[in-house]
Amino acid sequence: MQEKVKNNGKLAKQELQDREAVETQINSVKSWVQETKEYLGNPTIQVDAQLEELQTLLTEATNHRQNIEKMAEEQKEKYLGLYTILPSEISLQLAEVALDLKIYEQIQNKVKEVEWSKAMSQEYGQQIQKIAKDLTTILTKLKAKTENLAQAKADQKMLGEELDGCNLKLIELDAAVQKFSEQNSQLGKPLVNKIGKLTELHQQTLRQAENRFSKLNQAASHVEEYNEMLELILKWIEKAKDLVHGNIAWNSASQLREQYILHQTLLEESEEIYTDLEAMTEKLQYLSSVYCTEKMSQQVVELGRETEELRQTIKIRMQNLQDAAKDMKKFEAELKNLQAALEQAQTTLTSPEVGRLSLKEQLSHRQHLLSEMESLKPKVQAVQLCQSALRIPEDVVASLPLCHAALRLQEEASRLQHTAIQQCNIMQAGQTRGHQQHPGAASPDFSARGEMEVVAKHQGEDTGLIGD
Repeated sequence: MQEKVKNNGKLAKQELQDREAVETQINSVKSWVQETKEYLGNPTIQVDAQLEELQTLLTEATNHRQNIEKMAEEQKEKYLGLYTILPSEISLQLAEVALDLKIYEQIQNKVKEVEWSKAMSQEYGQQIQKIAKDLTTILTKLKAKTENLAQAKADQKMLGEELDGCNLKLIELDAAVQKFSEQNSQLGKPLVNKIGKLTELHQQTLRQAENRFSKLNQAASHVEEYNEMLELILKWIEKAKDLVHGNIAWNSASQLREQYILHQTLLEESEEIYTDLEAMTEKLQYLSSVYCTEKMSQQVVELGRETEELRQTIKIRMQNLQDAAKDMKKFEAELKNLQAALEQAQTTLTSPEVGRLSLKEQLSHRQHLLSEMESLKPKVQAVQLCQSALRIPEDVVASLPLCHAALRLQEEASRLQHTAIQQCNIMQAGQTRGHQQHPGAASPDFSARGEMEVVAKHQGEDTGLIGD
């Protein structure tokens, strides 16, 4: 009997220990369930870490459920072997913990929710990237420069339509992201920030489109005005080249003055070119954002350089013309003086009134004329000095009509002097013969010897009129 009591005591003690072990395991699972519920209510912020944690919880939930099921089966078999039913308190606890382990479905749902949120976040992110890429492409095209304004306007219209399409997509995406963010702030907040930046990019692209549209509309008139000024400058350059490459007519002071005025007029016209070049540069600066202006800018630089070179050449030619005109005017005046003196001498020498005078009077008249011809010498010298001082190319001087005229006048002066001397000699000889034939005639006012000395004197100075 005592042995039986002793065995029953051991069995009771073992039963208590087994029940404590069961309760401990059940309580451990319940604690895990409670912690899991708390985690599900406040999960990890980072999605991938959250999914990893949830997968771990699913594994743990499966293990706990299997362990509880195994323990329940063992307890049933144990008490079945004792020909009794599972104690109600154990049965109740096992039922409660089995019910608690239905959190497995909650974890699964959470996994699906997080995976869906992640997928939607990625989808929205891809849509944002697609719109951003489209806007960036449009913006790049809007910043591109053109050489064909008509084509650029057509392209601008197409880009405007594409930009409108991006705007509609952005509006729809913004609404979807806002709704998504309300449901999932962790994943939604970064998307909202990206939408904000995408909106800024859209606004930037829209401003660029409006600015380009405005400039393209005005570009045609700017290009037209540029070409008009270019045409005027090219015409001036052509005129200037024809002028500076043309030969100067050196024939007279009046011709030189006319050419000087022509050069001066062209030089004055060039002042407007600098104003036009500045205006062309300003137009290119305006066009530079939409139009390829590199070649045009280089063209303006070349036009400025060529214009300045031509201006300097014109100034040099003007100075040459001015100097030549001044010298030619003086040369013409001296020629005119010499010609007038020669005409006066010619008139006196061939005057019919002189022929009606007596031989003595004629001789006296011719001798007086020879004395007056001495005044031709400085006039001839003045002509020669003016000719040698002409600031005209040497190869041109010899062919100038005025120089030929000067030579003829000098020859005429020499011829007149020769003629006067010859006439004096003839008259002197005639008077001498008259004295010999009529010895009683009155003596002339000067001796034959004196008259011959006068004639000889003029003969000796004859060549000096031209040579000096």
